[in-house]
Amino acid sequence: MSRNHRSLKEKVWDRRVVSRLARDLAALAARELTRRGGAVRDPEFLPRVKRTIRRGLTPADIVPVVSDVVKSSLHLCHPRFSAQQVAAPVPVAALVESVVAALNNSVAVWEMSPAATVIDREVMNLFKRRFGFPPGAEGSSVPGGAYANLTAFLAARAKLAPDAWRRGQARIAILAGAQTHYSVSRAAGILGLGSDAVFTIPTDALYRTDPAATRVVFHAARTAGFRKFILVATSGSTPTGSCDDLPALARIARREGAWLHVDTAHGGGLIFSRRYRHLLRGIDRADSVAFDPHKMLFMPLCASVVLVRDGRSLRSAFEQSAPYLFGGGKREFPDIGQFTIACSQRFDALKTWLTWKAYSGALWDELISSVCDVAHAAYEYCLRSRLLEPAHEPQTNIFCFGLRKRPRSLKASDRLHWAIKDAVNASGEAYISSTVLGGRRVLRMVVMNPRTTVKDIIGVLKVVERVAKRA
Repeated sequence: MSRNHRSLKEKVWDRRVVSRLARDLAALAARELTRRGGAVRDPEFLPRVKRTIRRGLTPADIVPVVSDVVKSSLHLCHPRFSAQQVAAPVPVAALVESVVAALNNSVAVWEMSPAATVIDREVMNLFKRRFGFPPGAEGSSVPGGAYANLTAFLAARAKLAPDAWRRGQARIAILAGAQTHYSVSRAAGILGLGSDAVFTIPTDALYRTDPAATRVVFHAARTAGFRKFILVATSGSTPTGSCDDLPALARIARREGAWLHVDTAHGGGLIFSRRYRHLLRGIDRADSVAFDPHKMLFMPLCASVVLVRDGRSLRSAFEQSAPYLFGGGKREFPDIGQFTIACSQRFDALKTWLTWKAYSGALWDELISSVCDVAHAAYEYCLRSRLLEPAHEPQTNIFCFGLRKRPRSLKASDRLHWAIKDAVNASGEAYISSTVLGGRRVLRMVVMNPRTTVKDIIGVLKVVERVAKRA
């Protein structure tokens, strides 16, 4: 058969075509990973992407169309992106993703992922050691922090209410600080515990869960009829990046007979930082931990982990039989699908393992210090600014601020801050976010690009000031 009359299948898998496509797409990825200039988000992105989706497409158009999609996208690798907790990824971690997709091994089943399972277990062992968990601890990769929290609560339920998997109707209260991520309340609903089983603990002046307020909240839960408890601590809260006093909360959990879960989806990477790991002191006393390497370890989405101190609790949290997948005699490595939610599990551990082995934890130490230092520089700038004032001093890489002179009306003030955020982002010069602290809306920046400099972040704040003067 001539080249012009080959089947579509033959054309799609032609080695030269695939190699050329890989080279061209990798070049687009490399340019994005090392981006410095241009707009953070093209002000004309919407017309551009609409034109892209309307255009005709042939195999020859794949790379130009992907290039158009890149131009229309939000550029997290731009040094003036400082909006949300999604990282500008370490280049090797992003580039190896095409190999993961090509292998397409499912880590849920040993027979489907012999090498991948070994590497996944090595990454879990690394995290167990770093967080001070015992050899009998167990963990798995999960698609995100919300899955990690849900999985940890399943393990807690297996420990606190062993019959709940079969009979349901578990009666467990979840006590969590006011800055706890919404996925905790969502998990309570998914598990059938009910959102009414979630009791909020006030925060202190640093926006941390207030240990002094827990006794009253435990009393309220007991008055409501609860006798079994999950106490949730947060290390690296979403609004402010605040880290709870884990030793104090661990003592309270022991006193109250509660399961202690630490949601350190954002802050868990601090365990690799010589300067900042003290913020996680006491995490070795947790019963479970949720952690996102796709945040402060700067991995591409998705890379999340759940760890449970007593591995038996995690294993007993899932009680299905699937003899077409699981079974056989004893072996060195498990079928991970027996103790995780996903039935098809991506080989997400490779990027984390590869980065760790190639560069060691020293790279993460350097990157974490960089983004936290830049966030603190933003705080120092706002202390001196005539227009902006800090809402708090950042513990990590998240910083909130607002106008020094606000409208007297709370609604007008909130609208103004939201409008400033929208105008900054629409300009293409910078990208920030917003949240509510103490009942009022503030502006928020999250430094997630290790290549963002102090000059870059001051440039962002100057854009905010210029927009605020016009508002």
